[in-house]
Amino acid sequence: MKKLLLTSGGKPATLLLAPLYDALKKNGNYKPVVMLAALEGVEPISADLAARFGLGEASHTIMLPKGTPVEQLASVMTGAEKIMLSEQPDLVLVCGSDNAALGAAITAAKLGLPVAAVDAGLRSYERSDANEVNRVVIDAMADFHFVSEHSGEYNLINEGVADEKVFFAGNLIVDSLVGLMEQANDQDVSVVPDIKPKKYALLLLNPVGRFSGKEELEMMRRLLAEISSGITVLMPLAAGLELFMQQHGMSDSFSAIEGVKLIEIPAHTSLLKLLRDSMLLLTDIEEMQSEATVMNVPCLTIMESSSRPATIEIGTNLLVGLDEDDIKNRIHDILHPGSHQHITSRSKIPEKWDGAAAGRVVAVLDRVLKD
Repeated sequence: MKKLLLTSGGKPATLLLAPLYDALKKNGNYKPVVMLAALEGVEPISADLAARFGLGEASHTIMLPKGTPVEQLASVMTGAEKIMLSEQPDLVLVCGSDNAALGAAITAAKLGLPVAAVDAGLRSYERSDANEVNRVVIDAMADFHFVSEHSGEYNLINEGVADEKVFFAGNLIVDSLVGLMEQANDQDVSVVPDIKPKKYALLLLNPVGRFSGKEELEMMRRLLAEISSGITVLMPLAAGLELFMQQHGMSDSFSAIEGVKLIEIPAHTSLLKLLRDSMLLLTDIEEMQSEATVMNVPCLTIMESSSRPATIEIGTNLLVGLDEDDIKNRIHDILHPGSHQHITSRSKIPEKWDGAAAGRVVAVLDRVLKD
């Protein structure tokens, strides 16, 4: 029986890992072992995700200090080295592109262990994005590459990766989405009382993203003051966002806007329900772009590029940058589709974003890991 070490750090990576771990366990030919990295004081995996995919008995956790990215990378590598030497896995599957993924990939390569990059080949071509640098380095060290969309195939082959090492399996995030929504549909509980489906917009901001300064926050406050006159806006307070607003003396100015509801960040399953029932998503992060496309929810992303172009070329995602007038016009078009084509009227679900990606990954492993 082959032993496989699955590694992740942070929610985006665990959404890739969880359904893959579940599929490997059910296959019976593998012993999957999990290594999770998390900041001190942060749960390494959400309770709803762990429960749905049987990850309660995850084997190893590396707690990272609240220091610099380099300090965290060093902690991942020293922790991963001990785990890998102890477990001696036949293959290390690196999920995601954060520092935990980078540290796991480097450590495995240094120890001579084969590496598989999960969600490989994604590129935003923005080297100012730390995850973009990580993606390039992880893919360069990987022996196998599991890609979620066609752009991943093209990028890797253009970078010199042999096509027989690239496998188009589909988007594992959608596997997590399908599993969690099946669980959520059994719970007839409103996430936010007195909010009706398709009567609100969802706003997700990252305090270290595009809205990392007072000027950008002021722009968002003006935008919300205008659009909330026509639609309720739900604004979950992600980790650090409330403190960031307080530091700029703007918490009261946001909470004072009639039609804007500031709420605690809900569990991931509840957040998915909020997304599903919203009229649109406005965000400055890449998280939830895939889910919005599959749920056919218009997504306006306040970024200049995306590492998942399928959400733009095929799905409901639209890049709007920091142009305040353009954002307002796009929101108006979505809320009042008359002479303007509704963004979801042209959207489709990308190929193999069907909730069956984990099974395809396991089928490939059955072939490439034969004795």
